[in-house]
Amino acid sequence: MVEEKKTEIKKAYKIVHDRDICIGCSACASVCPKYWEMEDDGKSSIIGHEKTGNGEEEVLGSNEEALTQDYEGNLDAAESCPVNCIHIFEIDKNKEEKKIL
Repeated sequence: MVEEKKTEIKKAYKIVHDRDICIGCSACASVCPKYWEMEDDGKSSIIGHEKTGNGEEEVLGSNEEALTQDYEGNLDAAESCPVNCIHIFEIDKNKEEKKIL
């Protein structure tokens, strides 16, 4: 049996988590535990996040310092969210963002 090697997609991106509407289902933490964890209040958080000052909104990565690892894992986390409170923005070479999810 030949084992298929999965190629990681390399994209520059940032994650925005609208924590105010998070229902604490833990889907994101289940599919991408390297970046997501459940907090004592029952809601998820991005590990290593910064607050944006907009309610409980969190961000990891920026247009100037975009993330480049684990794009697919975080995209899976965003797609698994039943209330769509996780948003992925791709960052292009001009440091412009495009909302993916």
